[in-house]
Amino acid sequence: MLSKSSVALDEKSAPSTRLAAAPAQRAIKQIERVPVSLLSGRKLPLAALTVEFLLISVIVFEASALYHFAKFGGFAYPRFYALAALALAAVFVGSSAFARDYSLKRLLSRREQLRSIFWHWSISCSLLVFCLFMVQATDFYSRGTILVQYAAGLAAVLSSRFLVIAFVTRGLQSGQLSGNNVIVIGEAPLIHQTIRKLRGDGRGTRITGIFSLEAPPLLSTLEPLLRNPARVAEETAQVLHDVDTLARRVTIDDIVICLPWSENERIHAFVEGLAAIPVATHLAPDHNWNWTRHPVLARVGTMHTIRLARAPLTLKDRALKRVFDIATASAMLVLAAPFLLLIAALIKLDSAGPVLFRQRRHGFNQSEFRVFKFRTMTTLDDGRVVKQATRNDSRITRVGRYLRGLNLDELPQLLNVLLGQMSLVGPRPHALTHNDHYEEQIRLYARRHNVKPGITGWAQVNGLRGETRTVRDMQRRVEHDFHYIDNWSLFFDVKILLLTVLSPKTYRNAY
Repeated sequence: MLSKSSVALDEKSAPSTRLAAAPAQRAIKQIERVPVSLLSGRKLPLAALTVEFLLISVIVFEASALYHFAKFGGFAYPRFYALAALALAAVFVGSSAFARDYSLKRLLSRREQLRSIFWHWSISCSLLVFCLFMVQATDFYSRGTILVQYAAGLAAVLSSRFLVIAFVTRGLQSGQLSGNNVIVIGEAPLIHQTIRKLRGDGRGTRITGIFSLEAPPLLSTLEPLLRNPARVAEETAQVLHDVDTLARRVTIDDIVICLPWSENERIHAFVEGLAAIPVATHLAPDHNWNWTRHPVLARVGTMHTIRLARAPLTLKDRALKRVFDIATASAMLVLAAPFLLLIAALIKLDSAGPVLFRQRRHGFNQSEFRVFKFRTMTTLDDGRVVKQATRNDSRITRVGRYLRGLNLDELPQLLNVLLGQMSLVGPRPHALTHNDHYEEQIRLYARRHNVKPGITGWAQVNGLRGETRTVRDMQRRVEHDFHYIDNWSLFFDVKILLLTVLSPKTYRNAY
């Protein structure tokens, strides 16, 4: 029996706010009586893989047959096409399984799933084409068949995968699908904090056992925490014995140790004592690490470190974003060239002054550059005082009012994109004097410059544009910029570009 330690069971049988003392053997019997979920997270990958393999094989083969009957009036070599469909399905599900796409963690990330599906399906189809060429089957295996198979198979994969995602999401919420079984060991305050996070992660994590250790006595606010070494060793040995007993009777996936990181010897004792159990052992963040958002084990050279914050975009992300920017900006400039010349002529006819307005702004890593805009005002402020445009501002020209209302004054910034100074999507760059002002008012304001500024951004498509009358107005805009930086993806950029054109919010406060 446990003397001072305590054991609690699954969240349905023991609330996190109370760690009731109970013998380990009694705990095991109660755990065995917990209703079993219809499908566990360990069985789900195999089930999803099998269903997807069968579905792809059938859809690809049937698509080939329908194409041949429609195109040629018959279907020759059906056995060869059946083998090709099976091979294509096997390569795809095999590569997806190797990438752990069927795991609960990956299935709950739609963005990762989309990226992985397109990548693995394209590679699998390319490999099929290469094999057809090598066995000289391209004489009867037409290009039309390959295109039909690619489209039909991709549609089948997307449909089946997102049905699985919907099933997993609903199953975890209803309890019909269980995630990992976890044992939590440690001091009560850290245990409560850890359990709250595990139960709120939406991944169906089941707290199978809770072992609360005796808290150290606090003699005074000035004296250190003291423990009886013999008592600590005895309690550690007892808890290790009870955890081992529990893990031999019930399937456990993870064990989480909830102790202050300063207790090196005790943590080491638990890690060594738990080494005989074939599960993953984790150390939960203590109170000193609550402020970190995404601590990750990483390396600097050969030294292992805990990465507290990552660069906003990886090298691959930056390259992908840059290729997208160049291709899209070039196409837009070519297509819009006559329209841009017309706007330039209207500006010259409407008021005296240059067609383009240039102003100093801060770019990536606060490097200075000059942004291009169509001139919409009678003034060209670029000094220590830059007055923001207000509603019904007398400085705005007649043509300029229409250009600003439709966001057309920003189009010359496509040149800044091609020069590498800006991106199509990102935090909007502000005048230098405004940056200096708000850096003193808003915490981490300069973090906006961790990525290239954009012609449009997440704040703008949510209606946060125009004059910032209060610091709170700018604070809301900055919060949206941080959300963009922390959640960047190519799909997010495409979404923002579409919203820039289609969403009514984008034109709100445009003056």
